[in-house]
Amino acid sequence: MNKIKPFLLGSVILLVFILATASAWIYSSIYNAIPQLDGNTALYGLNAKVEITRDEYGIATIRADSRLDAAMALGFVHGQERFFQMDLLRRNSAGELSSLFGEVALDYDKKIRLHRFRERARAIINKLPKNEFELIEAYTRGVNQGIQRLGANPFEYLLLRQTPVLWQEEDTILTVFSMYLDLQYAGGERELSLLAMQQSLPEDLFAFLNPKGTQWDAAIDGTQMPQAAMPTSFPAAISSDLNTSHANNKETQAPLSFISKQLTEQNFVGSNNWAVSGALTKTGSAIVANDMHLGLRVPNTWYRASLKYKLQDGSPIKVTGATLPGTPNVIVGSNGHIAWGFTNSYGDWSDVVLLKTNKDKSQYLTPSGFEDFTQRNHMIAVKNQKTVEIQTQETVWGPVIGEDKNGNLLAYRWVAHDTNAVNLAHIKLETATNVEQAVKIAASAGIPAQNLMVADSQGDIAWTIMGQIPVKHGDIGELPEDWSTGEFSWKGYLAPEDYPKVISPAQQRLWTANSRVVGGQMYQHIGNGGYALGARAGQIKTRLFEQQAFDEQALLDIALDTEAIYLSRWQGLLLDQILIEPALSANPHWQAALPFISQQPLMASIDSVGYRIVKAFKSKVKTQVFTSLENYLSEQDKNFSLKTVRNSLEEPLWQLVTEQPVGYLAQDMSWQTLLTESLDQALNEITKQQSLADATWGQHNAAEIKHPLSSAIPIFGNYLNMPAEPLPGDGFMPRVDGGSFGASERMIVSPGHEESGIFHMPTSQAGHPWSPYFGKGHSDWVAGKPSPFLPGETRYTLTLLPY
Repeated sequence: MNKIKPFLLGSVILLVFILATASAWIYSSIYNAIPQLDGNTALYGLNAKVEITRDEYGIATIRADSRLDAAMALGFVHGQERFFQMDLLRRNSAGELSSLFGEVALDYDKKIRLHRFRERARAIINKLPKNEFELIEAYTRGVNQGIQRLGANPFEYLLLRQTPVLWQEEDTILTVFSMYLDLQYAGGERELSLLAMQQSLPEDLFAFLNPKGTQWDAAIDGTQMPQAAMPTSFPAAISSDLNTSHANNKETQAPLSFISKQLTEQNFVGSNNWAVSGALTKTGSAIVANDMHLGLRVPNTWYRASLKYKLQDGSPIKVTGATLPGTPNVIVGSNGHIAWGFTNSYGDWSDVVLLKTNKDKSQYLTPSGFEDFTQRNHMIAVKNQKTVEIQTQETVWGPVIGEDKNGNLLAYRWVAHDTNAVNLAHIKLETATNVEQAVKIAASAGIPAQNLMVADSQGDIAWTIMGQIPVKHGDIGELPEDWSTGEFSWKGYLAPEDYPKVISPAQQRLWTANSRVVGGQMYQHIGNGGYALGARAGQIKTRLFEQQAFDEQALLDIALDTEAIYLSRWQGLLLDQILIEPALSANPHWQAALPFISQQPLMASIDSVGYRIVKAFKSKVKTQVFTSLENYLSEQDKNFSLKTVRNSLEEPLWQLVTEQPVGYLAQDMSWQTLLTESLDQALNEITKQQSLADATWGQHNAAEIKHPLSSAIPIFGNYLNMPAEPLPGDGFMPRVDGGSFGASERMIVSPGHEESGIFHMPTSQAGHPWSPYFGKGHSDWVAGKPSPFLPGETRYTLTLLPY
């Protein structure tokens, strides 16, 4: 026994020593991955000394003698601060996430591999103009030296037990391809859903559910498109499914069990931008406002920076804004002469091709006759497992993406597959001096096509599409077509002089919010790739015309507008048709809800109970009205996805609810019953474990801005995330906030007056949780507090030296 005690004591001491050593090693590994903020370091390939200063928020100012040196320095800070984020972007588009995360990412990688983006990125790199390649080359050198100068690998690789792979020039192109995947359909999902609807529904019902225009349209040229009329009859299959569901619901007295997640509006993708001319400002310089709505995460999509460098003729350039880690340019910002921002255009930049094949599907028909499919082999590395080999097929139009409901193969023609899909022409905005120059640059740029909003110091404003616009031969609409006869094809890309554009409009105001921007011939060039409802754009337009003079704060007020103009008609429906006597007196729950619902104006504020009720009511109505349709179409065609067409269902929903046609609902379901049941379900759901007074919008709409690996870290993982505080705003108003989705930046700036500009980000500059500025700036974004566009007083200074 006496011998055992010393043994146990020794074992405990050894265990403590091992744990202490392991803890010290982990602490040291995490601590040593903090980026270098002060001092000197030498970079290979640098031509002259570069100074990098940071303010208390970590916003970087890079002072260099040349654009190449500025690119290398930007690559250095991106590599030190954001390498894991960059790694995810390149692996995402290359279909290489499985090598980092294992089998959990394998299905996604298989889906992405058919696009061959890494191979396409190499082809683009080899064809870039010399000056653009040299910028990427310098940037790549900076990235790799940045990651190598860290004292340890970024902490994410410690958690994943992986080693970072150095950056390559082609990875910058892959970063842009990831934005294509985020902003456009990668597999023709919307077209295939419309095809399922067109083939499965009567012509008038299909037209009704896919309207060309709505009362909410707010195009900058004032054009309107017709709304579809209510069908005279409806297929029995639609109401019969609802009949079954409703009968089951009546028996169990439980909430509807067929609620579709695809019907929720919480995370409608979108962005806003708008501009006012110098005629409406005190300074005579125009002002642009921009907030890009994306998935929110830690760290943020963007990295703030100010670049100061000289052109070859010695002219000084200063450009400030948001950069995208993985690329060497300023994405949105101001250079003192122009300021610019983007919203996703939702134009028609792709087409699904219906293939005609021979009997064994070994060949497909083209205008030149039958041709063999091109076979592609892909090797996918999977963490801790054997490499997986897959095969894909390609046609002259693009890769085979699947089959229609009859088993016919489908191909995909997409701008992203062409070599002009990505270039660095965007960087020319840094030196543009007026809106006319910016518009010309936009027509040569290779990015996912965006609504470019630009303002200049002379007071002019302009809108155009930035990115490549295909020229389509034949009447190629929104539905897949057979291209084998030559009737349909793409004939290259639109010439710069033919690009849609509006410069210096008489109304002195411009606005976009992912809905249709223009009509006529300009619309014919852009097409419809799934526009958002015009409610956000219309509300921004209304606010712009309520005033005759603007400054930066006035435009920030528009960005933060949470009035529920779109939902006010649903509020009126509740007050006028449901919460009325004698039903109101017989329902205490309704009586308690009435004061909240009656509040005017209806606002998506964090303390609003009324907004939450109205929003929940509308969502329940939408579910009841369209779930049977969704079930029916999904049974008819596995390619149908309600998510891809839900934007177009908003106006048909209102028409159905207000006109209440006979034959759409099941025989034992009345429209009044549907509406009252929806209100009951909404109230029961939000008061399940609390009083109605506590069921505020902010409680429901809490921030969920998290690091992608935080859930994998016990106890301490939450420290990587932003606080879960309540957020105002929602999807159908200028302030878009939805927990894990919202404004990835807010920028309001007048070129030449950047000192008065405003910039918000939902998370900080830092990718490392022990950075001295981790989380800084988040509170301003939440509160809508004006925070400066320009970097502030210098807190850290790092000097890069050539060798």
